[in-house]
Amino acid sequence: MTTPPTPHTPLLDIILPVYNTERYLDQCIQSIVNQEFNDWHLIIIDDGSTDASPEICDSWAKSDKRITVIHKANSGQADSRNVGIDLCTAEYVGFVDSDDRIEPNMYSFLLQTIKENDADIAVCNHYSYTTTGSKCKHPNYNIEVLNHDQATELIIQNRLQSYIWQMVFKRSCLNYHMPEHVCFEDHAVLPHWFEKARRVVIAMRPLYHYRMRRSSVFHSVNPQHEFAFLEAEKQRFEYYRNTKFKYLASIYITTRAIRVAKHIARMKTDYKVIAEYMERIKTVLRKHAPGYVDKLKFKDKLLYRLLMLNTSLFINYIKAEKLLKINKKAEDRNYFD
Repeated sequence: MTTPPTPHTPLLDIILPVYNTERYLDQCIQSIVNQEFNDWHLIIIDDGSTDASPEICDSWAKSDKRITVIHKANSGQADSRNVGIDLCTAEYVGFVDSDDRIEPNMYSFLLQTIKENDADIAVCNHYSYTTTGSKCKHPNYNIEVLNHDQATELIIQNRLQSYIWQMVFKRSCLNYHMPEHVCFEDHAVLPHWFEKARRVVIAMRPLYHYRMRRSSVFHSVNPQHEFAFLEAEKQRFEYYRNTKFKYLASIYITTRAIRVAKHIARMKTDYKVIAEYMERIKTVLRKHAPGYVDKLKFKDKLLYRLLMLNTSLFINYIKAEKLLKINKKAEDRNYFD
């Protein structure tokens, strides 16, 4: 009797959540299929799309046996990513967003970098992709190897940005589900995923094309969306509060609370709504700022004291400051729909 062959386990699983991105989906999947590295399994999670995305996904799965499609009811990107993580069997895991695209050598480079440096996570850089082309602000072709503590400090300082789509993880690092029904779930979960990383490779050459869309701009001028970043930051702090990184985390949650206050105060939103968010931010500052204010930059220190002293004066100052600045050309005019 012939023994059936053992099913092949690929080296890399790629998780692709999809929701109503029919316009960009073919280009995204094509960029994955075109990878120089071909020992991958693409797990597409269709999150209840109502456009032609489900049919596009199924068509790709029929043409390439390395592609698996899961259709489910809409529950958000975080849940889709969690479903994909639970289906992973490969040693390494990567993430792509369905309106973006990647360079042909992205995964060959990141996996080779992991292997050469005996690392658990590799990080590359990205292009901001508009209708006029792709640009990278700070390309860097050097390779830096960090230990766990060094990587953790960069995460807390946000010098290592929480874009999981520009990273490859050893699957054993993904030991914690992303929080669902919240924004900035990748920001909140990253400390957990770096917990077991002995070595992290930072290779900041741009290999990922992040599509700039007007819908993202709309969310960024929404007070609720802006405050959600601070909620994710609070989850980060809770992770670090019982570690040796508590002091550094306390400084940065204070800094980011002030930053969120500035962003919301500048918005063309009902004054009462802005004032309500200021009070919520002040609650965070009362908890975390005392004892760390002297470590803030001079301007942040002044803004903190102004906000805590007089909410209305803070809001009016920030709005006046915005008016005094030279108006820049709208950057979103070349964004995709």
